[in-house]
Amino acid sequence: MSTVIEEKLKKNPMFGGGAATRPPSEAVARFHNKLPAYAPTPLVELPEVATALNLGRVVVKVESKRLDLPSFKMLGASWATYRAVIEHTGMKMNGWSTIDEFAEKLRAEGPLALAAATDGNHGRAVARMGRLLGLGVTVFVPYDMARARIQAI
Repeated sequence: MSTVIEEKLKKNPMFGGGAATRPPSEAVARFHNKLPAYAPTPLVELPEVATALNLGRVVVKVESKRLDLPSFKMLGASWATYRAVIEHTGMKMNGWSTIDEFAEKLRAEGPLALAAATDGNHGRAVARMGRLLGLGVTVFVPYDMARARIQAI
């Protein structure tokens, strides 16, 4: 294996392997499809890396622009926010077509707010959901967190 590739690719020692990923449920897929700028994650073939690693194929997910954020965190944070709001309000999971329509229904539930603790992208994702849904958001961060990260949130 190329030294350059060895330096850039590391095997996760905590991953036991063999864990199959499942596609998202229909409810999750329907929800994400209603978010502005949603698109399936692009996959990029890396034939040179596959050759260097003596593998048949290497494919990477491009998560550098997920729902206008530079991370996959928006997928989990948006779904978790949605589920928490539904559970808290007792609203039904269907009955709306757009995120704006859902936000309008939330306004009828009275003031709601989100809270999260983060050191980066998760907080940005929760803040984005708060903005999309018209909810207040408080994000707790480490006292020594970089100013640029705080501003991004």
